[in-house]
Amino acid sequence: MERWAVIVQDCGGGRSCARSSRLSSQAVAGTERSPRAGGLTAPGRPLASLRHRDFRVLLFSTMALQVGSWVQTIGQGWLVVNDLGGSATNLAVVALLRGAFLVLVSPFGGVIAGRYERRGLLMVYTAVSAAIAVLLAVLVSTGSIELWMVYVLAALAGIVEALAGPIRSLLVFDTVGPEEMTNAVALNALGGNAMRVIGPAIGGALIGLIGTEGTFEVQAGCLVVSLVLTARLRRFEPELREGNENAFVSVGRGLAYVVRDRPMALIVGMAVLPSVLVYPYVSFLPVFAKDVLHEGAEAYGFLAGAVGLGSLAGGAIVAATSNRQRLGPAMTWACLFYCLSVAGFTFMRELWFAVGALVVAGVFHSIYAAFNASLMQMKAAPEFRSRVVALQTVTWGLTPFAGLLMGAMIDRWGAPHTVLAWMLAAAGLTLALALGSRELRRV
Repeated sequence: MERWAVIVQDCGGGRSCARSSRLSSQAVAGTERSPRAGGLTAPGRPLASLRHRDFRVLLFSTMALQVGSWVQTIGQGWLVVNDLGGSATNLAVVALLRGAFLVLVSPFGGVIAGRYERRGLLMVYTAVSAAIAVLLAVLVSTGSIELWMVYVLAALAGIVEALAGPIRSLLVFDTVGPEEMTNAVALNALGGNAMRVIGPAIGGALIGLIGTEGTFEVQAGCLVVSLVLTARLRRFEPELREGNENAFVSVGRGLAYVVRDRPMALIVGMAVLPSVLVYPYVSFLPVFAKDVLHEGAEAYGFLAGAVGLGSLAGGAIVAATSNRQRLGPAMTWACLFYCLSVAGFTFMRELWFAVGALVVAGVFHSIYAAFNASLMQMKAAPEFRSRVVALQTVTWGLTPFAGLLMGAMIDRWGAPHTVLAWMLAAAGLTLALALGSRELRRV
């Protein structure tokens, strides 16, 4: 059996071309659906996207990556503050280096993802990440590590993440198609949030049992597992055929498309808004635990875990209701209630009320994020999809920069008043979009 597919090509000047390509039955085997599929994996059901063999492989590959990432986050923080005698400022510098390269490099990562075969690229990037983790483990275990080395390796890791991030997002769409994109994003988020609960616990235990180097060794092992799983994916050919066009020109054309396409500009704007005005508060949960709730490190753990727990529940809700036709209204209102939930958290002075507020915030955040990620790929013109998805990775890099300003304001006016003001500003902007944007209500 043979099939024909249309490969979209960006021909310049905002025009798009298409060419036909013959696909064998073997090439499409990864997306074939069993005619007897039923139960929870039937079309429109909560686990529908798990019918796709390549999506299952990608999901487990991503989960292995995320376990390693959370273990590494715990190990790196302990390394900087405890082993190297660094300060909160040193930790902020590490986060800023990562964020800066996400902002600067991700657009080019989108261009590369649109031009070259994605599975091979992702394997290369994963191998480089594993090598960085191994190098960190060796430097720590031999006592050779210094703070400037952490900065350099954090910058390298940020570059690799900026290149690999768009590919993983694009592969979700590639493996399931537009019909089950929202369901796949929700299940991907469920896996990621589960790892958010498991990873830090593993990292903390490893530091106590083996030492800081153990976290980087386990991260490297997780990345090797992710690499092996990625190799099991079928090849996904790129949609762009731009020849030797300058990468800067290609990035500029993608940005111009987002600016002139009003619905897409609003969807991207809805990704930027929480990244700048809401997400930075997570960095200051230790301040709330110590200075507002007057609790210790255990309370900080409960607060951090509450966000992940709520996100698991939100992901389950999205997976169960992912067959809705319009995502824009639900995305916008979920973002609004996310902002208001965090605003409510700032009023809490008892630990368990604070935990409850953050669980609710996590639910709404997970719903908003799943719908936003889905819309970015489902509504983007095919020839610009890789470059639009890259902008989502860019938004992740904006959070540490906004965190600097929020931190300075917290030092001056206190955490509850500052975070409340930021949440109300975010809620006001979101409400204005919810009520005033006809385009968002239609997508």
